Amino acid sequence: MSPKLERVMAEAKELSPAELQQLWTLIDSLLTEPQPLMTEDEFERYLAAKGVIAPVGEADAAAEDFRSYQPITVSGQPLSEMIIEERR
Repeated sequence: MSPKLERVMAEAKELSPAELQQLWTLIDSLLTEPQPLMTEDEFERYLAAKGVIAPVGEADAAAEDFRSYQPITVSGQPLSEMIIEERR
């Protein structure tokens, strides 16, 4: 629990019943008010700012890197078979 919330809760315990009713009404109105919706571009910028997704330009570059990927050819037994043999 955050210190701010703890302080608010402690102060709420000191309120009169009428003041508690006012607080209840305020909290109820804050919880029931529709939150403003973001456009898709705003939401994408928000997610990029939070680090959830890469910014649009970087995502395009990463997609291009993925498409141009060339696997490395190695000789010998496949790694998955080596692991299976090691486990036996």
